[in-house]
Amino acid sequence: MFGLYAITLAPTAGFWDASEYIATAHILGIPHPPGNPLFIVLARTWEVLLEPLRLAPAVRINLFAAVTSAASAGFLYLIAHRLWIGAIGGVSGKRSGHVAAGLAALVSATSYTVWNQSTVNEKVYTLSLLVVSAVLWLGLRWYDRRDEPGSEKLLLLGIYLAFLGATSHLMSLLALPGLAVLVVIGRSRHRAFTGAALWLGAASVPLICLALSFNLFLPIRAEERPAMNDADRLSASVSAAAVTAVTFGRSSACPALAAVLTREQYGKPPVTDRQAPWEAQFGMYAQYFDWQWARGWDPSELPSPYRAYASLVAVMLALLGLGVAFRAGAGPGALLASTVFTVTVGLVVYLNFRHGYSLGAGSVDMLQREVRERDYFFLVSFQLWGLLAGLGITAVWWAAAGRLPGSHQALLASPILLVAFIPLVSNWQWADRSGDYAARDWG
Repeated sequence: MFGLYAITLAPTAGFWDASEYIATAHILGIPHPPGNPLFIVLARTWEVLLEPLRLAPAVRINLFAAVTSAASAGFLYLIAHRLWIGAIGGVSGKRSGHVAAGLAALVSATSYTVWNQSTVNEKVYTLSLLVVSAVLWLGLRWYDRRDEPGSEKLLLLGIYLAFLGATSHLMSLLALPGLAVLVVIGRSRHRAFTGAALWLGAASVPLICLALSFNLFLPIRAEERPAMNDADRLSASVSAAAVTAVTFGRSSACPALAAVLTREQYGKPPVTDRQAPWEAQFGMYAQYFDWQWARGWDPSELPSPYRAYASLVAVMLALLGLGVAFRAGAGPGALLASTVFTVTVGLVVYLNFRHGYSLGAGSVDMLQREVRERDYFFLVSFQLWGLLAGLGITAVWWAAAGRLPGSHQALLASPILLVAFIPLVSNWQWADRSGDYAARDWG
């Protein structure tokens, strides 16, 4: 996947937040709230490591988006491989496991928004993709080894990574509800479940505090007055800053830092105060879902009757893929199902968007609509739907091969697998940024 992203990589900075994040990473500055300290430090480290290649800073930071997204696809490969082998079993399952894993990684990585965000560092979300996929993989590893002494270390590592990732963006926490469901199922048959849960909770507290302490980068670096400093003058005592950092701004010990971490300047209303009707908010998600699998079939941003066929097939295949996950075990199935629910339905509710930028055009006042398309917020959702769809394609192929007479049934049924390449072919033109110099030229 990294090769694909590198081929289609933007050769310079892009519009919206891309230039800001590239510049702040380059100088270890502080971008707009919440400051994204983990992203800034990792992106700058990555840029320094690529210094011998003599690439432009923008290209190096764009490659950070590509490598984190590609690494996420690698974890999805491992997850899909584990699910397929668990569902099919035996020698045949092992032989076909790499096919299932490869297709799952391909479909998820070439879904439009995932691919489009992996070719320029427009946001910090590809790092969150990596964190979420890594946490899910650690959860599965724990589930398989849950009766072994010390296996809880895998869960503790997953919890630590999720909260460390939250110092880049809260999207990293989206893996935790599914992880909790997995733990309940994995320990439900153990008499010591309550004690184990209490121990896990107590042991995770210092790790969570340690992870969130990375937010202290903001006041420390702000005092150095970098050229780009959206967290200027966060003066406070060390103890006040530490309390505010580990509570993610929920403590007002350092009001200025709390305002940055909670993104106070945006004035987001509570989720109970809906900014648009439910049908408009879920309709916007459906619009973005419609883009993922065959974006090139219709240039319109609005839901397309042509792309609708691809979307319908993707949903049906994903449901088959979810069936594969449950055949691999109640825990793995519940992990995937609950995580998909969290990053789809749960995220729509939590984000509480206004009317869609293009979906509400002509019928809703511009001030009541989002200022741009917001598909990138659902990166994890589209990636997991792609994972399940890839498993579903493999399941159809496997079932068809079992019904064919004679030998070489798997080979004869292999044309079915070409369905997995539809997003790759159909989204290429729309996700490819290799010739995009528009932001530089306008600048």
